[in-house]
Amino acid sequence: MTLANKCASKPLLEIACFNIESAVIAAQAGADRIELCRDYASGGLSPYPEALATLKCKLSIPVYVMIRPHAESFYYSDADFKAMKCTISMLDERGADGYVFGILNSAIQEGSGEATPVIDVARNKELVKLAKGKPCTFHRAFDLIPESQWDATLKDIVECGFTSILTSGGPSGSTAIECVDQLESLVHARLERLEARVKSDDRLPQIIVGGGVRAANLGILQERIRAPAFHSAALALSSAETVSHDEVEALRAVLDKAK
Repeated sequence: MTLANKCASKPLLEIACFNIESAVIAAQAGADRIELCRDYASGGLSPYPEALATLKCKLSIPVYVMIRPHAESFYYSDADFKAMKCTISMLDERGADGYVFGILNSAIQEGSGEATPVIDVARNKELVKLAKGKPCTFHRAFDLIPESQWDATLKDIVECGFTSILTSGGPSGSTAIECVDQLESLVHARLERLEARVKSDDRLPQIIVGGGVRAANLGILQERIRAPAFHSAALALSSAETVSHDEVEALRAVLDKAK
């Protein structure tokens, strides 16, 4: 088994895009991969199948798609879960290269009796299986899980079959630059401990650092964390949902200098 985070290649740059125009801009400016969503204000929802089909005719780089039926929470009803499965099937037919989702459950902690978020292993595993071998990212629902539960969470994510985790490294709403210590621990110490305990044929998840990532702070993040991938919306300051060509170019330049 190879620890993904020890990869010697330059870090991957993933750009979250909320419309076709932005995805084309990001690809032209040097993005390695697109995460296609819609509705930035809600944090990203599943894109329309027609948008993906159009985009796949325009781009050669991979396009991962968000599977998120609503922005209310990451706890989903049976109807929501059915909708997520249908969405994966529809987007698969339109050429999705990978999927981004995360389903949480509640667990009562011994001692405190408090309910805390945990990975819904059964339903996440079912969606990963439905992806038919295409890579799946566990998105920032991870950031709702207390750091004290990360070791167990990482094992659950491996069991589900996710290939990567998108995280800011801290509580929901925090930025990566605010959580650089936690991210450094996650990328190195925690995954290395997990590597020693999982089965030899298990693939450890790649950490994708996201949450307020901009060219202005990416150098610090990369120097400290040495993550294999970074994620940014790279939005133009004058627009709510349009990617900035200059910002993506600047992000790309920082990562191209990474040692």
